[in-house]
Amino acid sequence: MGSIYRKNDKWYVRFKDGHGRWRDTATQATTKTEAKSLLHDLEVQSDRQRRGLEPMPEHRKQVTFGEAMDVWKTEVGSRLRSTTIIGFAEKHLRDELGPLPLKDITPSRLETLLNAKAGELAPKSLNHLRAHVHRIFELAIRRGLFTGLNPAKTVPRIKQPKKLPQYLKAEEVPLMLAALERRWRPLFATAVYTGMRKGELLALRKSDVDLKTGTIRVGRSHGSDTTKGNREDLLPIAVGLVPYLREAMATSPSELLFPREDGTQHRPDVALHKVLRRALGRAGLVAGYNHVCRRKACGYKARRSHGVPEPCPHCGMKLWPRALPRPLRFHDLRHTTATLLLKAGVPLATVQRILRHSDPAITTEVYGHLDVEDMRKGLDQLDFTASEPAPAE
Repeated sequence: MGSIYRKNDKWYVRFKDGHGRWRDTATQATTKTEAKSLLHDLEVQSDRQRRGLEPMPEHRKQVTFGEAMDVWKTEVGSRLRSTTIIGFAEKHLRDELGPLPLKDITPSRLETLLNAKAGELAPKSLNHLRAHVHRIFELAIRRGLFTGLNPAKTVPRIKQPKKLPQYLKAEEVPLMLAALERRWRPLFATAVYTGMRKGELLALRKSDVDLKTGTIRVGRSHGSDTTKGNREDLLPIAVGLVPYLREAMATSPSELLFPREDGTQHRPDVALHKVLRRALGRAGLVAGYNHVCRRKACGYKARRSHGVPEPCPHCGMKLWPRALPRPLRFHDLRHTTATLLLKAGVPLATVQRILRHSDPAITTEVYGHLDVEDMRKGLDQLDFTASEPAPAE
């Protein structure tokens, strides 16, 4: 049975290694609980080594987490379509965990780090960090850089609050399209009619569109030759989309279907959400209006549900109603496509194929939501009204 003790402001663990020899090892643990957790991990590892389930430790330089991060970035990260996770991990993991040997990163240490970042990162982001640490350790184990248990396996995922996806109603889509600048209209129409992702739309070429057969080939995303699903798909062209595609093919100065004005491809970070929100504001699809007094000395501001100008109650100058567009992202046009199809009674399997999800459960969980009126129709089928008693004879 091993033990822990404190010496010179450091926590030490005493345990029998895989060869049955007692070892006293200094740790990076900052609390007694962390030291106990590390001791438990070491004892489990040593027991597995004695049983032949893990190789015996070799006397070699200890690999640090920072070095393991570099190995993962070279072997795996360089092949990713999006490198967002690399910069994210560098910012939130490199300083805290990078200098530590892999053996010193315990589940409790990792969980403590995630808890410390809970104030600045959302639960979804914290789960991304946990998953990234898990991937780094799995690669380190496969490459023989680490022989212990993956510490991220026993760290629980943080519960994420589920919010209903935002979407446009069927009658709102034409208003949004009409309010867009003409150069953006074909791109946004294609997004709504097909449910394609932003990167897929920006990488679409004229040669991918076949108006004769009425199909669009989806096989690229941004600068990558593959899509998120890592496969090429064929989508049918809706009748209402044809005029928009004809206009895009006629006005594009390059092989791309939706290029910039000089014919080059848009950057991945092009702010299409801002284009969308400006159009929503012009179309009156807003969450409200901020009525602002433009006289500097006044500064009056009030939230209203209407956009009719009215006099300032402080100085009498006419207030300027500034639209507050609904907080829709460009990706919410994909939510719109799926939701309107499901609400129109299109089978779930068909919607899944249009969205190109690998699992129908994804389609159901993310896009299969109904609005309040749909639920009201279902609940109205319940009737607990007591029938009137028959008149007494």
